[in-house]
Amino acid sequence: MEKAEIEDAIRGCVERCSAHLIDLLVRGTRGSAVVEVFIDTEEGVTSDLCSLVSHDVARLIDRSGWFQGTYRLDVSSPGIDRPLRYPWQYKKHIGRLLGIRTRASGGGAQRSGRLTAVRENGIMIAAKEGSPEELVLFNELTEAVVRTPW
Repeated sequence: MEKAEIEDAIRGCVERCSAHLIDLLVRGTRGSAVVEVFIDTEEGVTSDLCSLVSHDVARLIDRSGWFQGTYRLDVSSPGIDRPLRYPWQYKKHIGRLLGIRTRASGGGAQRSGRLTAVRENGIMIAAKEGSPEELVLFNELTEAVVRTPW
């Protein structure tokens, strides 16, 4: 079975648990696969939600026969170091520092700024405290990652 088919089936389990599938990674060797399922919600991810999703996904995998031998299933939130993929994810991070990469002539331009607002078509960021906000359109963003202050 192709990864896209596995991803679609697992997405169904995740959505039945009122969450979103952010990413799916399958790695390891034949007979000892590692399946990593990253989920998120507008309210955040709890250990109870991870447990619920894990139970449903494990049942699906066991019935499917996708993996020969043993497998390890890990279900978690994407974590702060994973790029934001969907516009709804940004709302949880208003006030935080983002590292962003945008489409620009000649390659991707990198910069950072504080996320001040989320609009229908993009995000508002301020490069420095007190600096004017700038609209960065979603269709211009190639990557956005929450940065932790040091």
